[in-house]
Amino acid sequence: MTTLMTDNQSNTLLDHQWINSEQAAEYLKVIKDRSDNQLRDFSLLFSPALSATLVVKQYRYKILLIGKTGCGKTSLIRALMGKEFSTVNAQPTLGIQTTNVYWPVRVNQPNKPLFMFRLDFWDVGYTSSTRYDYIDSDSMDSVDMIIFVISAADRESFNELAALIEEKRKQSSTNRPFVSLIFITKFDQYAVLTDSDAKEFQARYNIPVYLFSNVYSNMRLATSYLNLIAEKLYKRDLELAGQVLS
Repeated sequence: MTTLMTDNQSNTLLDHQWINSEQAAEYLKVIKDRSDNQLRDFSLLFSPALSATLVVKQYRYKILLIGKTGCGKTSLIRALMGKEFSTVNAQPTLGIQTTNVYWPVRVNQPNKPLFMFRLDFWDVGYTSSTRYDYIDSDSMDSVDMIIFVISAADRESFNELAALIEEKRKQSSTNRPFVSLIFITKFDQYAVLTDSDAKEFQARYNIPVYLFSNVYSNMRLATSYLNLIAEKLYKRDLELAGQVLS
C-alpha cells in the first residue's frame, strides 16, 4: 500500500505519534485480533470490552465508499484494517456491506484528552446503488465522510469525478457537510492515470488524493491512514461547532 501524496502534519489537531506509545498499546490490544496484528471488525452489535481505566468518550462516524465494481473498495477497507490489499479474484459487493472498526486518538491540547472513534465503513455495491434508489439514499443519510475510490486504469471515472462529488454534496445536508477523500487504486496495474493527474485534481479542488498499489499492507501503513481519517473528521466536527482552528 503506497501513497504518493501526503498531508502537511506539522500542525495537527490530533497527536499522530501517540498511537505508538505504551498508553495507546493498551487500547490496541482490545481493538485488534488476538492472533494477527490487524484491527477487528466489531460489526454493528458489538464494541470493545474496555476496562474501567480505559473508558473514554466515543464518537461514531459513518464513512461511505463510492466507486465502480472492481475498483477496490472492499480491498481498501481491508488495507485500512492492516490486512492485505488485493483485488485478485475479488467478488463484487452485493447490496451494502458494513465494517466497524475502532480507533483511539489523543487531542493536541494542554489536557490531552483521549477519544475512541468508531469508524463505520459502508461498502455499497455499484450495481445495487444504481439499480435501487433506496440504497443510494440510505447510504447518504447522515454520512460523515465519503471516500471516492477509482482504479488507476479507469480514466473515464476520473474525468467524471468532480461532477460525482458535486452530485453527492447536493444530496447531503447543508448543515452537516461530509469530508471528501479520493483513493486511486491499482497504480501498479496498467495505470492510465499519472501522478500529475492526481496532483492537478488535488490542487484544483482542494481534496486530498492518495495513490494505492496492489501490494501487501500492514498496520504501520494502515495506522497513518487511520490517523489522517480521524484528523479530518475531528477538524470537520470543530468547524461545525464553530471553533476557530489555528
